[in-house]
Order: sequence, then structure tokens, then C-alpha cells
Amino acid sequence: MDFLSEHAMKYNGCDWAAMVFTFISLYLLGNRSRTGFLMGIIANFFWFSYGYLTASVANMFCSFIVICLQARGWYNWADKDDNDTATPADA
Repeated sequence: MDFLSEHAMKYNGCDWAAMVFTFISLYLLGNRSRTGFLMGIIANFFWFSYGYLTASVANMFCSFIVICLQARGWYNWADKDDNDTATPADA
């Protein structure tokens, strides 16, 4: 029990928030909800903070790249929705 109380908030809760937002992101994306990308971006801001607190350059770099990929997913999802609504009218 001492281990848990000593280490649970070692990184100001950034690791816990990152974990929770990652799970929410995956759940929403699994339900085909575009909001999952936004939750993923929030999660990776927390992962980046965690990387900063642990002095992990690789973690910060990875988080930045994943934020870019999440934003790309958000924008590509919008393009797909626009094309889907335009297709029946053209037919």
C-alpha cells in the first residue's frame, strides 16, 4: 500500500489523465464517433506532459506525431462525410 500511495501521483496525474483520455478516445473511435480524435489529441497532450516530466524526448516526439495523426484523422473524417453526402445527389 505504501508503494501505491507514494507513486500514484508522482507525475501530477498526467499519466492517469493520459490513460483515461486514451481509453475514451479508443472507445469513441470504436463506435465510429469523430469526437474520438479530439479525445486522442487531449490524451496526447497529457502524454507529452508526462514525457516532459520524465525527461523522455522519445515520448514527447511520439506524442507530437500522434497529435498530428489525430488531427489528420479529424480532417479526413470531415472530407469523407462531405463526399458521402455529395455522392447520392450526383447519382
